[in-house]
Amino acid sequence: MTFWIDEDNHPVSSNTAYYYSRIRILFVFFLIALLFGNEPVLAEERSYTLFTVDVPNGWDGGEKQDFTVGEGGQGYMLVLTCPAADEDRVAAAVSLFVLPNMHHDDSATHAAKLAAMQENASAPRQEGPFWSFTGEPHSKSIDVPAVTRVNVTDEKVFIAIVQDSGSYGAEKVFQSLRGVTDETRRLLGQ
Repeated sequence: MTFWIDEDNHPVSSNTAYYYSRIRILFVFFLIALLFGNEPVLAEERSYTLFTVDVPNGWDGGEKQDFTVGEGGQGYMLVLTCPAADEDRVAAAVSLFVLPNMHHDDSATHAAKLAAMQENASAPRQEGPFWSFTGEPHSKSIDVPAVTRVNVTDEKVFIAIVQDSGSYGAEKVFQSLRGVTDETRRLLGQ
């Protein structure tokens, strides 16, 4: 075994030095894994008719425009999903709706009406431009609690339902939303 003297005048064996150098290398790899391994990579910005959003790798999206709501009103829907290992389900979803404000309800009233339609819903409360609550929507594709956000103008109602069964980034997807039109920017509080 080889010994040498360190800068503090202590004897050090070659085995001890080798051991500590390996620990330093493992620590560096651990730090790199922490820095780059936890967040889903936001792969691309996608533009839809009313919104632009950052969509992570593996997520998909589809929109439906001009479907009939109530007595002749036109609605818009954008659904962004992250598939689960089970092909019949999704792991996370962000569902967005822009509907006519046919009853001219304010955001709090509309949020209360939606909360009444979900299981185990919390009382709606204002968070920034939205009235928000948690609950369990009746969905066949994802069976996890949701955060529902509502904002209205005189003409339109914006509803966002954010569901995430793990750390798939649904909240980040919602936070990345940008309105394309003046109306959708107002609905998002931008």
